[in-house]
Amino acid sequence: MARCTAPTGWRFVGYEGVVSMATHGTSRVGTRVRRSAVSVGDPVPAAKITAPGVPEWAVQRPRITKLIAEDVRWCQLTVITGPPGAGKTTALALWAVAEPGIVAWLCLDEFANRPGVFWSYVVAALRESGVTLPRTLAAAMRGRVGDHVFLLQLAAALAAQDPPVTLVLDDLHLLTAPKVLDGLDYVLRNVGPGLRLVASSRMDPLLPVHRYRRAGELAEIRASDLAFSAAEAGLLLARHGSTLTAGQLEYLIQRTEGWAAGLRLAAVSLDAHPDRTSSSGSLPLRTAC
Repeated sequence: MARCTAPTGWRFVGYEGVVSMATHGTSRVGTRVRRSAVSVGDPVPAAKITAPGVPEWAVQRPRITKLIAEDVRWCQLTVITGPPGAGKTTALALWAVAEPGIVAWLCLDEFANRPGVFWSYVVAALRESGVTLPRTLAAAMRGRVGDHVFLLQLAAALAAQDPPVTLVLDDLHLLTAPKVLDGLDYVLRNVGPGLRLVASSRMDPLLPVHRYRRAGELAEIRASDLAFSAAEAGLLLARHGSTLTAGQLEYLIQRTEGWAAGLRLAAVSLDAHPDRTSSSGSLPLRTAC
């Protein structure tokens, strides 16, 4: 449900730790990259490598947070899939707040299909999380970012990472370039326990997930797992000042199938029009479906 949007003032993080400021309007995260690669000294919008804040109306969902935590603990690759509005990013943001380990976050966009852009952003996200990467990696990035030498050095550096780092790739379905995906798979296969990858996606990612599944290294969280229960829906509506009977909650869950965005729309609608709750227990909420 949550999206990665940039604040009015953008903070830019340089790969060597230099921080500068730039002011934009209410722009979306993700600048238009006009070159085929990003060099070592180019800045990265901090909103792209920072976990989004948890909205005030968001409901704590311990069962989902625990599910993600257990999957990350035991599996190298965790994929959370679901349609728009399923609550993937919000679930990950809630987990990241509770996670005691190191979490690096990257909000993807279509420009990440350029190897130079993707890997430069990955390095920036890792450094932003506190991971120390060798200076030899910066030298490798001055060449062709995404080539074998760079990937080998990155994998070696992450393999030595203790404690391990979890890298979140939000909106992984936007990543379609074979070269970038092959490089990501190479790194993931060669880092051992030093790196865990968690991805949100609207579909199964274009990685060889069958191999990870066969090796027991893949955890999959689907839309059915993210669906709100009646109790969770009741808490969400309560955040918006609405209280429904058990029958009305069940009706709402049936109409929305626990879809987070649908429940949110229903909560906003009921908050604005509390008289729409009928005494018969039905809820005439066409906007919630």
